[in-house]
Amino acid sequence: MSSILTLRQSVLAIGLAFGTSATTPSVFAAEADTEEPAPQVLPEVRLQAERESVGEQRLDKRQIEAMNGIDGNITSLLRINPSVQFDNKQQASATQGELAPADISINGAKFYDNLYQMDGMSLNNDIGPNSSNPASNTTPPSASQGFAVDTSLLCDVTVLDSNIGAEYGRFKGGVVKANTCAPTRKLAGQVSVESTRSSWMQYKLSDSQRESAANSATADLQPAFEKWTYRAALQGKVTENFSLIGSFIRKTSEIPLNGYGNGLQSASDANRKVQKRGSDNAFVRGFWTITPGVLADFSLMHAPSSGDYFIANTRNSSYHLKSGGNGINLGLTHPVGWLGNATAEHRLSWNRMDSSRDADATVWKAWRYSSDKNWGVKTGTGATGWASNEGGYGDIDQEQESAQYQGKLKWEPLELLGMSHTFQAGLELGTQHSRYQRNTTYEQYTASANTATCNMLGGGVDTQYCSLATPWNAASSVRGQYLASRIIYYAGGYELSNKTRGAFLQDDVKAGDVRVRLGVRYDTDDLSPKSTVAPRLSAFWDVAGKGTTQVELGANRYYGRNFFNFYAQSKRLALQTSPQTRTLSGGLLKDWAAPVMASNWSWLKLGGMKVPYTDEKLLGISQQWGGVKWSAKRVLREGRDEMVYHVVSAANFYWDNVGRSNSKVWTLSAETMRPLRWGGSATQVQFGYDRTRTTSTHATYDDSLSDLTNELDKFIYYQGKFVRWADRPADNYNRPWTARLLLSTDVPAYRLKVDNFFRMRGPETNMIATGEALPFDGDVAKVYQDVSTSKSFTWDMRVQYALPKTGWGAGFVNLGIENVSNRSNPLFDAGNGVVFEKGRQFTLELGYRF
Repeated sequence: MSSILTLRQSVLAIGLAFGTSATTPSVFAAEADTEEPAPQVLPEVRLQAERESVGEQRLDKRQIEAMNGIDGNITSLLRINPSVQFDNKQQASATQGELAPADISINGAKFYDNLYQMDGMSLNNDIGPNSSNPASNTTPPSASQGFAVDTSLLCDVTVLDSNIGAEYGRFKGGVVKANTCAPTRKLAGQVSVESTRSSWMQYKLSDSQRESAANSATADLQPAFEKWTYRAALQGKVTENFSLIGSFIRKTSEIPLNGYGNGLQSASDANRKVQKRGSDNAFVRGFWTITPGVLADFSLMHAPSSGDYFIANTRNSSYHLKSGGNGINLGLTHPVGWLGNATAEHRLSWNRMDSSRDADATVWKAWRYSSDKNWGVKTGTGATGWASNEGGYGDIDQEQESAQYQGKLKWEPLELLGMSHTFQAGLELGTQHSRYQRNTTYEQYTASANTATCNMLGGGVDTQYCSLATPWNAASSVRGQYLASRIIYYAGGYELSNKTRGAFLQDDVKAGDVRVRLGVRYDTDDLSPKSTVAPRLSAFWDVAGKGTTQVELGANRYYGRNFFNFYAQSKRLALQTSPQTRTLSGGLLKDWAAPVMASNWSWLKLGGMKVPYTDEKLLGISQQWGGVKWSAKRVLREGRDEMVYHVVSAANFYWDNVGRSNSKVWTLSAETMRPLRWGGSATQVQFGYDRTRTTSTHATYDDSLSDLTNELDKFIYYQGKFVRWADRPADNYNRPWTARLLLSTDVPAYRLKVDNFFRMRGPETNMIATGEALPFDGDVAKVYQDVSTSKSFTWDMRVQYALPKTGWGAGFVNLGIENVSNRSNPLFDAGNGVVFEKGRQFTLELGYRF
């Protein structure tokens, strides 16, 4: 413990001396990073496989180091990709104490429609991935990425954003693949500690946020935080044919807040409370060369995440959220002689993910302030202006357990009819099991009413939901209060199971300088209304026959996953009662009537569901010129049959496929093929630019589209023309343009690496109603106008310095600075209007590698 404290103190001391902090290197650094090089020796130039398509981007270990964000998660690396857009909340200044990975949209798709893999194992979580409210009384929050993977584990990350082959299915956005590397030496390792905190960050707050920040009682506005990350890793070749890597990473964040809002103090409860976030990642992976050509690998992952919260202005309201989980991954590659010259790849994986809550209390009571309910503070005016709430939402366990087998055969090229054919075929079999269990009955009591007695009409005294202490600001004739309304959520649960089956067949046909990829994918599962067949067609023309100029065409269909949430919501609603009220009779309290189960669960139905899909058309070109690999592409996507909450009529709600979206994305990318050398330095340059326009009927599947207000067919007047309400621009993940520039410089003589990432984003635009209307087609169309923010510019810097080698290895210091220029960048937040991204922020890491 003393060594950890000493290490923490060292980080703080250096951070304060610099006024700064830093980001993280890869856990497994190359040997050249630990040995002191000879002066003026340039780093090795690593050649990587050519990208097959303009719809593919691969980040190697050096690029991962360069793009590593302060929280070290996979999605932070993708800021360089011009086809990726981030959630507005990702950089919001008010919530920088959080650790969760940012949500991303790929080519306009919803953030929960991507496929995430690590070493071939799915990381996707299908337990209500849009559930983000930590204070929901029925459903703990969840996330589309089931495991929060630290980037220090990774060797490379590949993003497939368009023209994606038939091998991948059950997504409508893109595929993000992360891989760890096999060890290359007998023994190597690393330990480090990293920190950042609110005092190392410049807050950029709106006027309303600035006024309430010091007295904030909610995690939506975090005036202070402190983050620590501890990393330890070891890798080595146990034998010539068997090697292991292992790592342990712990991340913590503490967010002190007021227990009660408005700057007032509770008389009998803690006025300062600390929320906490944490995640652990214990990972082991092994590689075994059984015989030449026969390779096996395995990995074990234990990656739980957690959060400690409380309900603002409420006594005895602490609760603990659990997410993440465990995974096992097995792989085998071997030749298959009896099928011709083919190679078989097998992968068997299992994981279990949590989205659960443990609460201190299972009863919620909304009292008015009184002498015996004296912990509350003023929250409004009038008789209910001082509230003394107490209690919590009870315990809920949510789990998703998945197992999957993936098998793939790839043949060597075969000459047939004067053309070269490279065949691939694959099979996928999987099971998913979801469990929801409310472990404790939760009772919610509200609607404080006046009373002069707590005596019950049928005899006895109500001591639980009645008090004879006079409420604040009550009339002189009022003696006490009782709680007059309740809803009960009974203990109970449900389980849902699904079996998935998929297969694909693909042929790469090459004739001269033209290559055509013909693929088809079949998917079905027990929850789908029908099976799907998705064509994947691509054509590539090597114009000069030298690989320097390639023109690419694509026409592809991608089918999405069916979420358990659509089947589960009515089952959750079936656990609750209808609201009840009680009154006084002859001055005495009536007893509660027998609870009656709510019927609104029956309002919610599964319509004639279809499987959501996206049709994609692509035109692209790549060119090698001037030592630079250039690529440009145009992607058109039409999302159809998208699932959404559809209000057909009163008490007649459906999950069905009335949603749709359209995206038009144009991107330009450039990357140096060789480092630019000057003096003793070598610099790689990477550039990306996009122009994006996305329209959508809905932001998420939880949005409701209503026939009662004719939303699907209603016209509005916007940007000088009449358009359907359903075709309005998306209000998130929809920056009109973004330019990105990454400069990665190595100066080996000084053991120094410097990365500069510049990002300029176009003005964000939202719609607001003007209150006016215009006649249109026998009806009226509401008039909307644009409200735009200014352009956003950020400059992020990362400096990695390796100390001279001592003993077995060498120490290192990493300094990260985000938003170096401390620019105020506005963004829209659905609940708070225009807010701002964070200002300049420092992170510092100290470590030792050998």
